[in-house]
Amino acid sequence: MVALTRRRLLAAMGGTAFASLAGARVGLSADGKVLRIRTDLDMQSLDPGWMIGGLAETTLQHACLGTLGVYESGESWQWRPSAFVETLEQADGRRIDFRLRKGIQWSGGFGELTAEDVKYSIDRIADPKNEAAWAAKWAALDHVEVADSHSGTIVLKEPFAPIWFTTICHATASFVCKKAVEAKGGRFTTEFPATCGPYAIAAWVPKQRIELALNPQWSGPRPAFERIDILPIEDEKAAELAYDANELDLTVVSIDSLPRIRQAMPERTTLAMRPGTFWTWVGMNTEHPKLQDIRVRQAIQRAIDVDAILQAAYAGIAPRAHGIVPPGLLGHRAQSAIAARDVDRAKALLAEAGASGLSLVLSTMNKADRVTAAQIIQANLAEVGIAVEIKAVDEGTFWNLGLESAGTDWKDLQLWIMRFGDAADPSQMTQWYVSSQVGVWNWERWKSAEFDALDKQAIAEQDPQKRTEMYLRMQQIMEDTGAYVWVTHEPIPHLHRDDLTPALFPDGLMFLPDFKPA
Repeated sequence: MVALTRRRLLAAMGGTAFASLAGARVGLSADGKVLRIRTDLDMQSLDPGWMIGGLAETTLQHACLGTLGVYESGESWQWRPSAFVETLEQADGRRIDFRLRKGIQWSGGFGELTAEDVKYSIDRIADPKNEAAWAAKWAALDHVEVADSHSGTIVLKEPFAPIWFTTICHATASFVCKKAVEAKGGRFTTEFPATCGPYAIAAWVPKQRIELALNPQWSGPRPAFERIDILPIEDEKAAELAYDANELDLTVVSIDSLPRIRQAMPERTTLAMRPGTFWTWVGMNTEHPKLQDIRVRQAIQRAIDVDAILQAAYAGIAPRAHGIVPPGLLGHRAQSAIAARDVDRAKALLAEAGASGLSLVLSTMNKADRVTAAQIIQANLAEVGIAVEIKAVDEGTFWNLGLESAGTDWKDLQLWIMRFGDAADPSQMTQWYVSSQVGVWNWERWKSAEFDALDKQAIAEQDPQKRTEMYLRMQQIMEDTGAYVWVTHEPIPHLHRDDLTPALFPDGLMFLPDFKPA
């Protein structure tokens, strides 16, 4: 355990920390076998059903475990069968047949990967009794049939076309070893009970470094890099300094840094953009005494200058959001009912609510773009008579603010800036706001029977136009609560060395087994 975080070390040493790892080179190691990449958050849970879902966790699952299908690298959403399967096909709208490749071994002497492991991996997340955080990924599941040791069929309750992008290729569908997990009591956190993928975790220094090494038992295609160092650096600006100091081969950079980076591109560097599936908004706790009056929430909706936020916090590059469904996906909104800032209307609503002299706390991650956005919101609301205190916290703290299971902080939560990201279908956006998510990820804490019903109907609907209409209506329901100010769907910019060909999904996540030297 090392208490000194990489972020603090970078700050203390002017971005030259860990120079011993980098040497004087610019680009990959001399033998091209070591890769250094940055993630935004250290791992907290590697268990596919109970992970937080951060970059480190999903990256490690894709590297050390396996899935039936894999997203293709690039800017558009496509998929392919993984290296773990011989065949994978959808027999009809409800049945997906798979046959695993023989000879794939689990570490720790747990034997061969089998169809029973696949069934177990799915069932433990889908079973409501287990209360898995990601159970909604398998909402369409009826059951899994095991035909023999290496083949089986996933049977759905009803046809669900997006299942390939929302579930089959997603990290939550990663295989786990039944024998190994049950030996650990059925759950695990930061240590895989057994692995079967191309890589294995060789070392972990919390908040400093995760070292991956080749899995000697892996019998599939050999990855290009023998070792990968994953460096958790929460702050994007600190990551940019680390990249400039030649401590990283790849990192996501902040949107507001793009103008500077484009004017003075680091030596031997490529800028790779991915469209992402993120949505960012300002949320309000509808149960908090100061925000229970919908007129107060509507005033805040009209007082915040989203265009100013986009210019100052996102360098005018990120598009304005009008809902939760990102561009390029069915159900994306091109406009919303609140088209522009309206200070007079905001003041009038506050007067009607008798909310003069209101003071609120705005919580945000301590990231440059979020803090900048918070400062603009603070100034905007001051103009209509609301005093705002900004509470900037680290990522680990932030993600617990609205969770009832994490304590009582959710009762004091008032305003916050939030960004979510999920798989490439609108059902993966709407799932977090149903009534059952109150106290989990629906921090705004409202319930709507109509919203819940539409969410179920849209998942099963096969007509794209009907699905579109449902998702548009659901976003209008959200907006009508007064609890949301839509901000942006920011793209994901990466810097990487010219001698590296990264495998980046359209949402910016990484598939390390496909990384190659250029």
